[in-house]
Amino acid sequence: MQNQCVLTGQVVAIEPVRQTPGGVARQRLWLEHRSRQEEAGVARAVEARIALILAGEVAIGSAAQVREGSQIQVSGFIARSGHRGEAQDRLELHVQALVHLD
Repeated sequence: MQNQCVLTGQVVAIEPVRQTPGGVARQRLWLEHRSRQEEAGVARAVEARIALILAGEVAIGSAAQVREGSQIQVSGFIARSGHRGEAQDRLELHVQALVHLD
């Protein structure tokens, strides 16, 4: 099964680093993406806001320089936000690599 996503955008919110019960550093950032994509032969404006989950070395290392307003490119996998209620219908991107673009 394939589950890989690459996305660029601007960081619009940064939540504090937290520790999982297992002691892993975990941080949530919010990324706003805007682009023009072609769909059915027609150019379409695309806007999306998605939660980025940074864990372990990614949270501590490359995210340390990220500020609100930073332009970044991330790659990772998509997973649902939780298993109950509305969370099971929301997606988040678990970041495996982060590159600063500015």
